[in-house]
Amino acid sequence: MNVETERKYLIKFPDLAYLRMLDGCRILEMRQTYLERLPDAPQTERRVRTITENGVTSYVYTQKSPRAYLSRFEDEREVTREEYECLRKDAHSELVKTRYAFPFAGHVMEIDVYPPEIGGEVFDGYAILEVEMNDPDEAVEFPEFLEIVREVTDDRRYHNKTLAKKLK
Repeated sequence: MNVETERKYLIKFPDLAYLRMLDGCRILEMRQTYLERLPDAPQTERRVRTITENGVTSYVYTQKSPRAYLSRFEDEREVTREEYECLRKDAHSELVKTRYAFPFAGHVMEIDVYPPEIGGEVFDGYAILEVEMNDPDEAVEFPEFLEIVREVTDDRRYHNKTLAKKLK
């Protein structure tokens, strides 16, 4: 089981054409399906997702449970399409997004762009930047071409699970 430590930032909507041209930029089309919690693990969040990159789709099952501030235990594994479809029977919400992931200053910057139906005051002209870190106090350097509005790590309105519930 891994430990995930990440911060999230609301950013001005980036220049997608510029992102596509960055060295090492990966473009991932994702469908995240959030699953009902298990009775014996009510703190553990579960999801399955499809990740399509360059026309190839993979299926991933993830469990996350609290650990400490900004950190969670994360257990993630690839599953077959059949397992994915079976797990989706426990779905309670779902969202799609496009992720632009690229290396910068020792981190991987992940910019999530959501469809217009999420919209509203939360994403009109904005996107989310996620940065995974080794330590919660680690300094993060941002590319000059990104305009950071504010950190939203602790703001539930910007959590993917919350956004998925808006689309139900």
